[in-house]
Amino acid sequence: MLHIVNRGYVYRAAPISPEVERYVRQCFGADRKIYNLHVAHLYDYLEKNHYQIGDKLPSLKKMGMPTVSMFKKQCVNKDHVAYLYLVDAYASNEAKQHFKKAIMAFNKVAYKKQYKRSALKRQKTLGIEPTFRDLKGMPTFHSRKGSKSSYTTCNQNGTIYIKDDILYLPSAQKSSVKVVGFKLNKHRDLPKNSKIKNVTVTMNAKGQFDVSIGVAFPLEIESIGTPARILGLDYSQSHFFVDNEGKKANYPHYYRKMKERLAKEQRILSRRKKESKRWEKQRLVVSRLQRKVVNQRKDWLHKKAYALAKRYDMVVVEHLDLRAVGQNKYYANNQQDNGFGHFRLYLTYKLEQQGKYVVQAPKNFASTQLCSTCGHQNRALKGNVTIREWDCPSCGHHHDRDINAACNLKQYGEKYTKEEIVPPTIVV
Repeated sequence: MLHIVNRGYVYRAAPISPEVERYVRQCFGADRKIYNLHVAHLYDYLEKNHYQIGDKLPSLKKMGMPTVSMFKKQCVNKDHVAYLYLVDAYASNEAKQHFKKAIMAFNKVAYKKQYKRSALKRQKTLGIEPTFRDLKGMPTFHSRKGSKSSYTTCNQNGTIYIKDDILYLPSAQKSSVKVVGFKLNKHRDLPKNSKIKNVTVTMNAKGQFDVSIGVAFPLEIESIGTPARILGLDYSQSHFFVDNEGKKANYPHYYRKMKERLAKEQRILSRRKKESKRWEKQRLVVSRLQRKVVNQRKDWLHKKAYALAKRYDMVVVEHLDLRAVGQNKYYANNQQDNGFGHFRLYLTYKLEQQGKYVVQAPKNFASTQLCSTCGHQNRALKGNVTIREWDCPSCGHHHDRDINAACNLKQYGEKYTKEEIVPPTIVV
């Protein structure tokens, strides 16, 4: 069956001229400016209406948020020029969409009334009471130095296209730069018959540019039918995951290996005079080490996900709140280093594009507590991670905690196959 698949392809790119680089940096600033204007209006609204901690944030219409066009007219430089009209309009419009997503994300956790650790520490040491600005997830101002520099533009009637390995992007009508192009370092081609939907331009800490090209293309995906090879994966802090066959992923822990060297280089950076030439040189050294860890982790995750997707027809994973795991001081470093959330994402699309299945067990499925032999639930294991091996009180079978959980996940996949995938037989 023919499906329209949406994918993103990331390439290292370089502006074709200094004028183009200057224009792109202006687009970064426009995106940041519009977002900050939305945040400022939100804070003013909440202060005037005496926002109560725990309430959800109102919609943009209810708080009387000005339109993007109104914000653009307000931003005038010394020469009385509305400078936000000199850059790509999508750089401003996408900032509004990002602000909407931030509002929706906060409303999901508003009831928790949780403050940031820095605010609680300031309250304890200095006696400064936290406000709604210190709530976790509350939209905050984007700093020019600390925030990610990026902007997104969309393809309208062929305004984005690739010719001779140069990616051409739309320019603003009032801008002096009429041709915005990036020379692509194409390590692979885009899929055949693909249509470019949007492009996100990003600049890293070293001043290098990456472009993420979102495309839609037709792909023939044939379902494999009933899965024959099912794998259960249980998340493991020390081994990344353990499967029902007893195999462990043995993630290399790239950050831990780099941690000592990174700490040394960061100490050197802290002793440099900020904004000096030596400080800038050392900042690039730290940035290079951090980027290396990111690239190593991403490469390993892709290869591991590809190997599993090629070998198995269905992979079953547990429902795991990685954000909650990251809040635990004992597990945070491991969880943030291994990138298990990205691994699930990679595994999902690699399986689905082959017509295979990835299943997430429901949150109430006690994979750790159930005996994979007789089904008895051992509630003594709930919340107690120190017990790594146990004997079933019902059947007496000896279990390894992680392998047993993976076996239960596999059994859940087999049950899911019978109930959801295999059509029931009709008895006449």
